[in-house]
Amino acid sequence: MKKNIIIAIAFFTINSTFGQKLQLTEAATEYKNNLSPAWMTQPDQLQKNKAILTKAKTAIDGSFNKQLTTPFTKSKDLTKMYYYRGMIYLDYVMMASMDEEVMADVKSIPEDELNNSSLGSLKKCLELDTKGEWKNLIKRKIGMLRGMMINGGVALFQKEDYANAYEAFKSSVELYDVLSIPDTLGMINAALAAERIKNFDNAYTYYKMCADNNYGDGAEMYQSMIRVLTAKEDSDDEKVISVIEEGKKKFPGDFVLNVEEFNFWYGKGENTKAQLALQKAVEADPNNKTLHFNIGVTFDNMSNSSHENKKHEEAFEFMNKAILSYKKAIELDPKYADAYYNLGALYVNQSQEVKSIAGDYEGEKYDKEMKRGEEMMKEAFPYLEKVLETSPEDKSTLKTLKSIYFNLEMMDEYNRIKAKLDSL
Repeated sequence: MKKNIIIAIAFFTINSTFGQKLQLTEAATEYKNNLSPAWMTQPDQLQKNKAILTKAKTAIDGSFNKQLTTPFTKSKDLTKMYYYRGMIYLDYVMMASMDEEVMADVKSIPEDELNNSSLGSLKKCLELDTKGEWKNLIKRKIGMLRGMMINGGVALFQKEDYANAYEAFKSSVELYDVLSIPDTLGMINAALAAERIKNFDNAYTYYKMCADNNYGDGAEMYQSMIRVLTAKEDSDDEKVISVIEEGKKKFPGDFVLNVEEFNFWYGKGENTKAQLALQKAVEADPNNKTLHFNIGVTFDNMSNSSHENKKHEEAFEFMNKAILSYKKAIELDPKYADAYYNLGALYVNQSQEVKSIAGDYEGEKYDKEMKRGEEMMKEAFPYLEKVLETSPEDKSTLKTLKSIYFNLEMMDEYNRIKAKLDSL
């Protein structure tokens, strides 16, 4: 009895395996020999190619399902089956865009199952393909489709169809993942498209993928992650701080993240923590002129915002901190034109704020504030004149100086600057 059972099982296994191979051979024949390689450019032959591809799909589905219960006896047959399964399903998905019946069938297949049947099968084929028999064919197919996704995504992005552009770039990333290649071009574009449609979770995911693959300039991707995290209505503060800390560890010399940390805490009204973040940046790189300059810009902007909100005392505190930062940048580089210009512009803007505030007063207080504004204006022109030493034809600086000298009734200087402007 036992012998007969063994014989029966053996007979069943042999016949089942033979059936698998027949279906695999049929699928391979239909796909490789009968399906036109250029079917996408032959719409008049669509129905013929659809019938061939559908037959190939039916055969490969049968082969795949049978091997789940009765595995192939040779690994090369399993590898081949995964190759044709992946290729057939990729073409079938593409054909859906040209045929309603195929589209309906594709839509009826759960997304995970479809991904496993197409890209998942090709990835499995590469894992099993120890001799590299199928590698170049898969690389060629993936490269062609990935190019289509990138080019299509760019076209859709330019048309402001960001939702479909995102799907195209996402597909590009998934395609290259089959080859274990990080598609940073697809990742960054997927992130940008997702951000445009305010899908901040997906934008974060792809910016994070970019960061993990060292894409971008310095801490640029960490800045982008912070931006989309804080844009969410239910922003996760702990996650924001985590991203900042991770970025600071990866880029210890990039002060931009200290500024991001400052902005985060300042936005929360935590001024002590905010300014501590900038202090840490300075302590880490005290002789970095650009760092001091950017801190000056930060305090300068905060001062302007405080003035807009009628918090003038707070604004003048920030102003003084901006002045110190700009002056430190100049101390580190006496030819730092941007720092000279910003410091001069700061005094001009603050002078105008003081004079505007003076309008709220009368008598002696009014006179005192107006005089204070005029003194601030006088502080401006030496720094702006320094800009002209390195950029003598900078029109923005010349126009600002012309206005200052006119307001201060310094007509000789006014005429000198006016003549210079007229000559340009």
